[in-house]
Amino acid sequence: MSDKELSEKSVIKPTGIRNHFRLLIRFVCLIAAVLCLLPIRDKDALLPIVPALSSFVAVTSVLAAKTIKPILGLGLVAGLVALFRHRWFCRWACPMGLCLDGASCFGRRLKRKPCQAMSIGRWLLALTLGGAILGYPLFLWCDPLALFTGVFLLTEQHQLLAGAVSFLLVMLLLTFSLLWPHVWCRGLCPLGAFQDMLSIMSRSVRSVLKSATDQPDGGYSGHPVARRTILGLLVGATSASILRLTGYKPSRPLRPPGAVDELTFKGLCTRCGNCIRSCPHNIIRRDTGQYGIAGILTPVLTFDENYCREDCTRCTWVCSSGALVGVDIDNKQDIQIGMAQVDMNLCLLGEDHECSACMRWCPYNAISYVFSEAEYMLVPVIDAGKCNGCGACEVACPTSPHKAIRVLSNTNIS
Repeated sequence: MSDKELSEKSVIKPTGIRNHFRLLIRFVCLIAAVLCLLPIRDKDALLPIVPALSSFVAVTSVLAAKTIKPILGLGLVAGLVALFRHRWFCRWACPMGLCLDGASCFGRRLKRKPCQAMSIGRWLLALTLGGAILGYPLFLWCDPLALFTGVFLLTEQHQLLAGAVSFLLVMLLLTFSLLWPHVWCRGLCPLGAFQDMLSIMSRSVRSVLKSATDQPDGGYSGHPVARRTILGLLVGATSASILRLTGYKPSRPLRPPGAVDELTFKGLCTRCGNCIRSCPHNIIRRDTGQYGIAGILTPVLTFDENYCREDCTRCTWVCSSGALVGVDIDNKQDIQIGMAQVDMNLCLLGEDHECSACMRWCPYNAISYVFSEAEYMLVPVIDAGKCNGCGACEVACPTSPHKAIRVLSNTNIS
């Protein structure tokens, strides 16, 4: 089956009783997805379900993280079904697909011509899978379910700006679909391209298993994996390997607990915003680009008004891509977020004032005061074996406008 035929099959044409029933099911799935993502009571258990349904994210996460989170089973099952039912998820369940199909339908009523089939989605897929093999999936954030989930950051009053970014991205896709109907589903969506690839693989395997005397299946012929797919895999793998082999060490911000290594994190994070929404203390923000363009919109920790509480691991359990590994409360002290550093030029002890705020507030008893012969005064000493970088000391420090004690990521500590 050619690319054009596959892309044309991806377009839903609601005609007939069966297709009206399909449209009804899609509306039900959209409503269910919205209910999972709306901030109705404490629903952390439901937040990861929608982005976890992406088989594209599930397979990429397994390749990059080399582990399987239980929630990824949803996406793996969806991918297994796609082996036998071409683009079934697009046709029956994708909430983003329904929204974009609605915009496309309206565009066609306005006499806009459907977009010709393109291969950008397959390039995005190949580059991402190739990079994932070496730990840096390049375009995982383009997953439609992650984009859809990110819009619901608008429901959090303290995250309106972060949610506005995701909202504008989705509105841009809706505008494209209005002007060029079906442009996303036919040629841009990496999840759709992944389902196309699974369908091609399934047909190829079935054709191989057939007896040589059987008739060919629908005239399908050709190598199961297109040459550009192989090229994309190689380019993606090469890009990831270059970053690692050249010793590239990006300036790392403070990440939520359970974050994988920085390079893999930037690739695996889908920017869905679930970790931000799940944090009850509002200390997770979106990176606005100060740590490089590759990490834009990824979650970072800020200890302006609160710290990463010792009895909270919510953000680690709502991540569906594997960028954050699940953390148990009993083991949280062993999860290194960063390390506290003291600037005695700002510390009140350095000015002969009394202060013990950082030691009193440290939940892990990682700070003590030791008399320094060199400075001839008491100085705070951080026990690296106990400090996990929770930020309690930074929040408690009374100096202003700059804190005398700050938590820095390990890569930024000289």
